[in-house]
Amino acid sequence: MSDRATSLRPLRPRALKEGDRVHLVSPAGPVLPELLNQGIEVLESWGLEVVVDDQVYGRRRPFDYLAGDDEQRLTALMKAFADPQCRAVICSRGGYGTMRLLPHLDAQLLKENPKLLVGFSDITALHLYFAGVAGLATLHGPVVKSFRLHDHDPFDSLAHLRQALFATSEAPAAWEGLRTVRPGIAEGPVFGGNLSLIIPLLSSPYCPDLSGAILIVEDIEEQDYRLDRLLTALRLSRRANIAGLVLGDFSNCHGVYVDEAEMETFLDQLGAEFDCPVVADAPVGHGSRNICFPVGVAAKLDAHAGTLSFQTHAVL
Repeated sequence: MSDRATSLRPLRPRALKEGDRVHLVSPAGPVLPELLNQGIEVLESWGLEVVVDDQVYGRRRPFDYLAGDDEQRLTALMKAFADPQCRAVICSRGGYGTMRLLPHLDAQLLKENPKLLVGFSDITALHLYFAGVAGLATLHGPVVKSFRLHDHDPFDSLAHLRQALFATSEAPAAWEGLRTVRPGIAEGPVFGGNLSLIIPLLSSPYCPDLSGAILIVEDIEEQDYRLDRLLTALRLSRRANIAGLVLGDFSNCHGVYVDEAEMETFLDQLGAEFDCPVVADAPVGHGSRNICFPVGVAAKLDAHAGTLSFQTHAVL
């Protein structure tokens, strides 16, 4: 494991308990109220007080792919962390726009007010920032908009999320049944998220050095040659000499040369080019299967056995 990887000892906020307050924020794309109502009801059924900032439903006009302008989204995020009664900050959705906030985040405020950040997809940018700059563990998991995808989820994604928020077990359940692409054993801190976000942020000052880490990646609606480009860029990066690679779901990914039925073989081929243990079929992605995982904590990947074991939760 690299010196950089072993030096990462993230601060873990305390676990949630019934009666705790959580804030909903939209640091990326806009969302409609009706798409969040079910998720809010689920959080409330867990005994949590849910605060929905007015900015959550914002729009930046005239091009409204962002949930308000950068300052509005930044203010809502910082206000949530500054609230002494807030114990977790859960993102409404992904989309695009989170990375625009990174140069303006107040790392000192985040460190002095540690709270659990939850989200995935475009929220990958915050997971990387929190690990690399603020030194805080986070939770890669469903955004509130996607709760409705898990109504009849045989993988119990929401049950895993609740367990992770409240730390109802000593550590997250190990991931088993992963498909071996390249055998071997690796240990290191876990990072990961959306591959399309990780690659451009590798060259920024807001991403930790991923050397010596176990990296979990997923993506959606990327074409075949773009996936090749993304994974090749990862493999060639001097800041990503990873110890292990875990491939999750690549939903609706195919292209001109590779059809959807061949994506598994295609991704295995790309993964086998890495000089480290590699597994595939991890239960994380944009579909109904989206098991949360702690970002920044130590883990062990056994690609022979097809298992990934997490040492601790993201919370104390």
